[in-house]
Amino acid sequence: MARILKFGDYNKSEDQATEIIENMCNPQVNESSVDDSVIKKIVKGLSNDLKFNYKLVFTFGTGIRFMYPIVENLIKNGSIKIEMSTENIVLLCITALSITYLEETQNRVGDSKVVCVDCNGMGFEDDVDENDDEECQSCKGTGYIESHVTKKDAQTMLEELKMRGIGNGIVKKFVAGFKAIGSFFKVLLKGTPYVVTGLVDMIGYTALMIPAMNAISSFVGKYDITIDTLSANLLSVGVGVGSLVAKQGINWLVDKLKKSLHIKDMGVSLTTPTAVRAYNIIDSETDLDNTKLIKEQ
Repeated sequence: MARILKFGDYNKSEDQATEIIENMCNPQVNESSVDDSVIKKIVKGLSNDLKFNYKLVFTFGTGIRFMYPIVENLIKNGSIKIEMSTENIVLLCITALSITYLEETQNRVGDSKVVCVDCNGMGFEDDVDENDDEECQSCKGTGYIESHVTKKDAQTMLEELKMRGIGNGIVKKFVAGFKAIGSFFKVLLKGTPYVVTGLVDMIGYTALMIPAMNAISSFVGKYDITIDTLSANLLSVGVGVGSLVAKQGINWLVDKLKKSLHIKDMGVSLTTPTAVRAYNIIDSETDLDNTKLIKEQ
């Protein structure tokens, strides 16, 4: 059902949408409270201690660094009572990103492999002559894409967070918040050459990821957004984006992004799973072997 806004809220949503776009187009790096080198060291240590797939670290490395200040501010602005150690925040970031990845790639059961969406598991290109079995470049003819996150990885991280006093209910809120950020940028970039289907997909677009996450970080800080209010606020700002594009035209937004971010053509990074690009975000529960991965406490 369409969201109905009061006139004052409608104008405010346009103003906030303009702010986010301007912050993206005139990026200012928001200083994190923790150096990148510290975050990298913690991630490496967690990987060694918890024995999760190193490809998970490789995939989400950039995302963790730029999600960190957002997560930190969302916790500070709200009423979540957890120990605000750097390691706890990094682990919360990588856990929420991992579960978001599973949901956005439709891999809620946490399989180590998912069907390649570019060839529908057939192993050859769909658009070639039926007698010419040209190998699918995405899966190299196997019909499957290796998942960078498995059921074991996700459960291990959830258990570790639980032992640190960060329950599944908190993780669930951050997964919903991360998906809301991805959905917002899906709306913002709709109709542009920049195909984004979710937050994890954006990690492959480093040139876009950095200014986009800095813009969200500024938005969270300026308006004292909490993890409980993030989704609703981004939904309202999304309405403002639609209004701006209707008034200015999609070419206005495309030209603005191209000129300000100095982007001619945005390709997908090798670290971005091909499967992510073809899936729409579906707001539903994570389900592993018919049981919820994130259980309320």
